[in-house]
Amino acid sequence: MPDLLDVSLREFLDATAARQPTPGGGSVTALCGALAASLATMALRYTAGKIAFAAYEPELQAALGQLHIARQLLEELIAEDVAAYESLSPMLKLPQAERLAHPDYAAIVVASIRAPETAGAIAHSILELCRQMVDKTNKLLLSDLGIAAAYAHATVHAAELNVRINLPLLPSQDEAAAAKQRLYAMSLKADGTYEEVRNQLLRTL
Repeated sequence: MPDLLDVSLREFLDATAARQPTPGGGSVTALCGALAASLATMALRYTAGKIAFAAYEPELQAALGQLHIARQLLEELIAEDVAAYESLSPMLKLPQAERLAHPDYAAIVVASIRAPETAGAIAHSILELCRQMVDKTNKLLLSDLGIAAAYAHATVHAAELNVRINLPLLPSQDEAAAAKQRLYAMSLKADGTYEEVRNQLLRTL
């Protein structure tokens, strides 16, 4: 499969809609998070350097730096998720006993879980940045910042679903239970953060 970042938007949409496993939910989740970072970046770039927001310039620049890194990581996770599934798929066709005995099986399953869980954690950090910057962003760009927050919030929940679907494959169900609880707690926290952002925006817009 070609690098999904090098294809056109229409080609990405067509590939996602096709009767093929990748790109699937994991890649789309990482893309959604990358879009959140990109849109938040645009809102802050239109704010940075403005006299009216000069007092917040250090915070704006710090947030822009963090969003840049977040976007880069999420771009990498788009491809990483595809690679993880392409390694996992042949394993799932093996009889269970043979699959569990395979020396690479555990590492492959962990990789298929790590990619979406990482995307969720990065998206949560983007959502938190949006919360911190609501009152430091040009009012004309607040809807964009709010949409970035909505995309980041959705990414956290999508990541939870992407992780949960593969948790039964883990050899250790204690690890699976811990991961399930970890993702649930992150989604719950994201709900609270997004609600705070949304309420603040609705009072302003």
